Amino acid sequence: MTEDQIKQIVMQCRSQAPDAPIDPKGIYCDNLEVLEFARKVEAAVALKYAREERAQCIGFVESLNSEVAAKLREKRGHM
Repeated sequence: MTEDQIKQIVMQCRSQAPDAPIDPKGIYCDNLEVLEFARKVEAAVALKYAREERAQCIGFVESLNSEVAAKLREKRGHM
């Protein structure tokens, strides 16, 4: 994940004190809900690899049968 992606996830997390700001200049936060942050990072990474796996699967099917690959891409290609 890029630094910007990680910072976006940090900004989506609640802080322990709702009025306490999270430093937008970096990833240093005294008030970050760490478990929530970890769950959001895990979800973002899982989606990234699921997309890559689906693309590889469609590519493999394409090498065997282009008509089936086209239907697969049409039905299941978008995430």
